[in-house]
This record gives sequence, C-alpha cells and structure tokens, in this order.
Amino acid sequence: MLSRGRQIFLGLSLATLLFVAAGRMLAEQRRQSDAGEDSLFKYLAVFSEVLSLVDRAYVDELEDETLMSGALEGTLDALDPFSLFVPSDQVASFTASREVGVRRSGLLVLKERGVAYVAAVEEGSPAANAGLARDHILSVIQGRRTRHLLLHEIQTILAGEPGTEIEVERIYQGQKETVRFALAEYSPLAIELTAKRGVGVLRVPTFRTLAAADVEVLLDKLAVPNTELPELEDGGKLVVDLRGAAGGSAETAYQVGGLFAAGELGALRDRSGDLRTFDGGESPVWQGKVVVLLDRGTQGPAEVLAAVLRQSADATLVGDRSFGHCGRQKWVELSTGDRLQITDAFYTGPDREPINHSLQPDLWVRSTFASAETEEDEALERGLDVLLEDEEVEERQAA
Repeated sequence: MLSRGRQIFLGLSLATLLFVAAGRMLAEQRRQSDAGEDSLFKYLAVFSEVLSLVDRAYVDELEDETLMSGALEGTLDALDPFSLFVPSDQVASFTASREVGVRRSGLLVLKERGVAYVAAVEEGSPAANAGLARDHILSVIQGRRTRHLLLHEIQTILAGEPGTEIEVERIYQGQKETVRFALAEYSPLAIELTAKRGVGVLRVPTFRTLAAADVEVLLDKLAVPNTELPELEDGGKLVVDLRGAAGGSAETAYQVGGLFAAGELGALRDRSGDLRTFDGGESPVWQGKVVVLLDRGTQGPAEVLAAVLRQSADATLVGDRSFGHCGRQKWVELSTGDRLQITDAFYTGPDREPINHSLQPDLWVRSTFASAETEEDEALERGLDVLLEDEEVEERQAA
C-alpha cells in the first residue's frame, strides 16, 4: 500500500499532467498573445519533475512527506515569514503553542530561505536574560538543526511547559555559541516614562500588554513642572521609543495613535479594498513635537504606530529600518486536514499604503554589532538632538 505522502506526491503529479494536457488545448490559441510569458503549467510540470528526480536520485532516501512539507514551506517562504504549512498530525500541538506564543521564551523566531533567526526578543524574558538578541541566527535547537525543522516546529518547542530547559546554538558575529535557558512565565516590562536632557522619553517595550489608557495616563504627566519627573524641563517634546517592540494588537496601535492625531489613521486592507478603517479623536491628547525611535525589531503594531505618528503627527523617525510586516493571518483548513496560515490582509498608515515593507527612518542610526546599550544610547541621543536643535540654535543666536 502506498504511504500517505506518496499518495499526495502521485496525486500532485497526476493533477499536474491533467493541467498540462488541458492547458495545451488552449496554448495554441493564446500562443501569439502570450508569447514570452511563462505559463503556470510549465512551473507545475517542473515542480513535479524536480520532486520525482529528488525522490529517485538524492544520495539519502527521503520520506515523501518530508519532501512535500519542505516544498510547501518553500512556497510560503516566498510570500512572507509569517505564512506557515502545518501537517494534520501536528495541528493540535501547534494550535496549543499559538495560545502560548512568546510568553514563556520571549523569542519571536522566524525563518527565511531556510535560516532561523531571532526577529525580536522581549526585554526581561528568559531568552533575553540568557543573552539572545535580535538578528542572532539559531542553527540548532534541542539538538536538532533548524534548517531541517519547519517554523511551526520551532515555535512549538519554544512554547513548552514552564521549567523546560532549552538549548540553542546561536551564530553571532561569525562565532557559534551554545546558549541555555529555562522556559518560564514572566511579566513583560511595562511602558515607562522617563526624562533625559529635560525631554520626556516614552518607552514601549511590547504591544502585547499595552493599553491606550496606560499611554494616556503617562502623557498627562508631561505637564511642567512635574514632581514625579523633576528633570523634565519641556513638556512639549517627546521621544517615543519603539525599538524591539513586536507583536500585539494593531487595533491598540491605532488607539494609541489617536492620542496623537485626529482624522483617518489607517485601515485593514485586502486585495479588494478596505475591510475596516481606524480613526482618531477630534482633539488629540498630545500635540507637541515627536521623535520616534525604531530598529529592525520594530514590527507589527509598533510599525502601525510609527506610520501614524510620522504621517499624521509630523514625527521624525530616527534609527534603523523597521521589520516591515503588519498583516492579519488567516487559518485555512485543507481537505487533507493540514492547515495553512497565510496573510490575507495588511494594516496601513493614513496614506493607505500596506505595511508590507520596512519603514525607512528620516535620520539613520544603523544597528551595528556593538552592545545594545551603545546602540540605544546613540539613537536616543540623536533623537534628542532633533528635538532640541531649534531651541539650541535660538540660544546660540541669542548669545
């Protein structure tokens, strides 16, 4: 009896041949108008031929399910790193892991072109305390090479029971190092308002637990004088630090944006148009000057807020480019019981451009292999320079 994987393989091959046979009858009619254009049928035929060749000739004998899973993962990898294929026998475990998310490890791990890497890590999490950071490549996890693991398998491992010891091999600055940490429930760092050089600095470490009401309370504290922040000298300037902020709710990001801007803030759009729009209030709580700090770990809702602040609150973006993805993921169940997770819509800024590419800063402070503290200090100082530049110019002119 044929294995289930071989049945799928042969079924796809047969479907390909049927498609090609039917397509040939139409090909002659369209040959002149379609001259020079590649046909979908051609790619299906090549796909079938490659799978068949690998199945027969590769040095190691491979299971058909392994081949098909890898092929499907490669297809989805061409879309974005959040699109997944989950085999039917792993749907239950992955569904449970989605409920846990990053809250036991702090790691947002993605794969692109077969390489697993840290897209973001929450401050104060077990992974962060072990020294893992954004852009670290994870080559091995729990003794298994990540190149041979599907993304959902990696995410399931990182959503294990509290107390589970995790061992990963990371590659950083060309050096391999083994890192160990234990999964644990932890409290993400809260949003924080401090002052530096007389200016307020609003640090948003994550959107996972953020509420717009929390931000509004802190904005109310920017009145000068402020007994809680005696070093605050100018309540009309603010740095919003979104570096490393990933995940959470895009709706929350729009609510926070409404504290800074009025009118249309953006929309959720699919290929047919707007599915939902988001608006700010008539009178924003904050109407001062704003600088936003971002880096490659700024992802999802944080990118929505950065786009709103730039386009509707005249904010200046300082730092490195953002990650470049804020979409809505949809689960699709296949007839085989397997599942696909695909991005079916993107959130936008006020300009209605989908956030499916990186936000580019107005003032670049590129990430380096220096320590995170050095990077953060440099970007923050440059952001403060932007806010204080006009004031310092006036002081020099007066002198």
